[in-house]
Amino acid sequence: MPITRELENLEKLESVGFNHEQAKTLADVIEKSHVDGQESLKEFIHNENTKLELNIKATIRRELKDLLIKIFGIIVGTVGIAVTILKLFP
Repeated sequence: MPITRELENLEKLESVGFNHEQAKTLADVIEKSHVDGQESLKEFIHNENTKLELNIKATIRRELKDLLIKIFGIIVGTVGIAVTILKLFP
């Protein structure tokens, strides 16, 4: 579906003095520029979404790594306490 109303643009241009060929050419150029702009916008949004997705994945990886290190530290500390308790009560 066209973004602009090419027929309406054509009629408006003709009403202010453009001949039919000039109005048709200008309306076509306007229509194509809108379509190109939309494609550029789609590409821009896609690229930004890709960047955002990569940043989110990197953040999640970093946070998971930190969480695993903390869990490992808790496990090591718990094992150390358990060994100490076992040594205290033979």
